[in-house]
Amino acid sequence: MKQHLIFGLIILLLLILLPLVSLLPGSATPEEQQETQAALSQQAEPPQAAPDSTVNVMRTGTGEVEVMSMTEYLVGVVAAEMPAQFHEQALKAQAVAAHTFTRYRLEVGGAEHISDSHYSDQAYLCQQQRRERWGNNFDHYEARIQSAVRAVYGQTLVHGEQPIFAAYHAISGGTTECARTYWGGRERSYLRGGVDNPGDRLSPNFNVIASFTADEMRTALSQLNGVDLSGSPAIWFGEPARSEAGTVTRIEVGGAELTGRQVRQALALRSSNFEVAFEDKDGGTFHVTATGFGHGVGMSQTGADFMARQGSDWQEILAHFYPGAEIV
Repeated sequence: MKQHLIFGLIILLLLILLPLVSLLPGSATPEEQQETQAALSQQAEPPQAAPDSTVNVMRTGTGEVEVMSMTEYLVGVVAAEMPAQFHEQALKAQAVAAHTFTRYRLEVGGAEHISDSHYSDQAYLCQQQRRERWGNNFDHYEARIQSAVRAVYGQTLVHGEQPIFAAYHAISGGTTECARTYWGGRERSYLRGGVDNPGDRLSPNFNVIASFTADEMRTALSQLNGVDLSGSPAIWFGEPARSEAGTVTRIEVGGAELTGRQVRQALALRSSNFEVAFEDKDGGTFHVTATGFGHGVGMSQTGADFMARQGSDWQEILAHFYPGAEIV
């Protein structure tokens, strides 16, 4: 009987004290506990990623059009166009520029597919080609580029509510070139010249010299219309006209007026920012110093890597090289 009385008192005390415990500071009601659990569940969910799309890619090696996911395509483009060891923020900037360029070609330009040739569109490496390029470093570099692409997937540079022509190149001549100066056509305010790239000047490949014998120079340039290299090699080249960025806009060669692009393509130079020196020895040798690598318009990839290593993120890099464009 006594045990039953003690047990009853314990039950009574619990009935009295438990409701009071819920009123203590820091205690949550059942409703509040449910809200907390819901909030924690929402926080645990990953952010909603942009849905993956597909893209038609013309493979120049086979002449066939392959349909692939945009993510796989961008991974292959970044791997082909930018060194995998570049800073992750530079890789992200490259991924956004490549995505924007693709959208421009397909949506604004109306193309049915995009080529894997860097001469007309963007270079692309499939996974097997990436394995061959990176060898034992494949897993490491693949993970870096996959991560960069996925981190910024869906981001696009726009101007006037349309994807921009997101041109990019390896190394500028110290400042970017204006798109209209290099390609002609209409002005693109986001591809202006004069964007400073101090990091490019530090590149060991900022200046590269290519040498040609007089016979090699004659063979390469005589196929251009109006060029006559029958006279003394010492007078074949005149003084060039240059843009503010250093690109040769006009130069007289063998009595014909050529553009810097024409000379660059005929001689396979690294850029149209070049100087020609003639050495009258052993039949004559031309030493052509090319500054930078590529057309010099838009984002300098070497400049992007330099900015990233100085602390800039991918948004700041893109804002620097494409002034006036927005990231959406």
